[in-house]
Formats: sequence, structure tokens, C-alpha cells
Amino acid sequence: MELLGTLEDASVDLVVTDPPYAIAKAEWDEFESLEAYVEWCDGWLAEVARVLAPHGSAYVCGFSEILADVKVRSAKRFSSCRWLVWYYKNKANLGSDWGRSHESILHLRGDDAKLDVDAVRIPYNGHTTKYPARIQAVTSQYGRGVRRDKWEPNPLGAKPRDVIEVPVICNGMTEKTPHATQKPEALIERLILASSAAGQLVVDPFAGSGTTAVVANRLGRRWLAGDADAKYVGLARERLTAKA
Repeated sequence: MELLGTLEDASVDLVVTDPPYAIAKAEWDEFESLEAYVEWCDGWLAEVARVLAPHGSAYVCGFSEILADVKVRSAKRFSSCRWLVWYYKNKANLGSDWGRSHESILHLRGDDAKLDVDAVRIPYNGHTTKYPARIQAVTSQYGRGVRRDKWEPNPLGAKPRDVIEVPVICNGMTEKTPHATQKPEALIERLILASSAAGQLVVDPFAGSGTTAVVANRLGRRWLAGDADAKYVGLARERLTAKA
């Protein structure tokens, strides 16, 4: 909140952040109730809406059962909101309930926000690469509607979808840190590439292990990041120094 309060109105191109989840994962992640958490989120999201440029976007990570309430309360502060899913297959189920294999990401957007589709295209599936050229309907994949003469795959790949598959960070991975909820660089990279350009300002008010800053720096973006926990600020600083 303090970091956002230092910024001028409409001065930020992109916010990518992973706030506390209200699941008591650590001392910094304890709230007396879900209602209190949603109220707290609305406070800092109001600041995000203030500092975000009209062309800007904000990505907020969290569990779907928590973000759903945050979206209802705070999405109205932005021009539009998309719901993305981060899907992973490499996390063990150590409990006695449905094993978690995804987290959610709110994509909150300003009036003039655009998505750089070409920067985040994905590989085509096997069927498309086996039968690349075909007659394609404009309005339906099943042939109804106005027909184009021919469709061919884009050499950069298929357009991105709202489910992003990236493995969770495991022991032995070089990017792993002691932070309990560290996000993979590959996930954050897709968000930064999709919604910012080189030289633009990326902000993370809940920096944690510093992944947003590390990736933004590598991709040639300006960045500003902070965290209430001095231990994690030091950790992020170490990562950035090691990457220099």
C-alpha cells in the first residue's frame, strides 16, 4: 500500500502481483476473516486502479475460492476483467481432498488495454500441424457462416488461451527460493510479455521472492517492487544481484 501511494495517477503500465492469499501460509498471510481480506484487497486495488494508465493492466494471483469474492468487490474499479487459470500437473496431493492443480489470475484492464497476442503465442496441437491448411469459417469452427478461402497456421504459433500450463517450482530447480508461495518465472514472463513493452513500468507491491522484478528486468522493462517483509526484500535483492 505504501509503495502504491508514492506513485502518480496513471503512471504505471502494468501491475503483476501475488498478494497474501488469506490461507495462513505464513505470518504475513493471516486475516481474521475472508471479509476482512476482501476489504483489505479492495483498498490496495483502488490504488492500483488510480496509478494504472488507461492502456495498463493488472494481474492478481490467488486461489479461485478467494479471488471470486475479490472480483465481485473490486473488478468494478476497472474497465474489464478476465479470469485466467494457471494449471500445473506436478504438485503432489498430500491431503484427503481434491488435489489442487490450478490457481487463478485476475486480469484487470484499463479502458485502452491491449494484449500483445504475438508475444505469447503457443504451439499448435498435433491435428493443426498435421493438417495445417484448410477452409475456415469466420463465425464457426464447424463450417457455418461466411467462409474464408483458406486458413493457414501463424508461423509464431496459436493464439494464447486463458489456461496457462506452467509447472510449479520444485526442489532442485535453480530458481527456487525459501519463499512459501514463489511463482515460476515462466508464468510471470507470459503476463509481462502479454501486457507491456520494453521500457514500460512494471510494478509489484507484494514482491515476495522478487520474481516479477527479476523477469521484468530480464525483459527490458522498468520495474518497481516492494514488500512489507524485510527478509524477502533482501531475498529479492540477492536474486537481482545474481542475475546482473
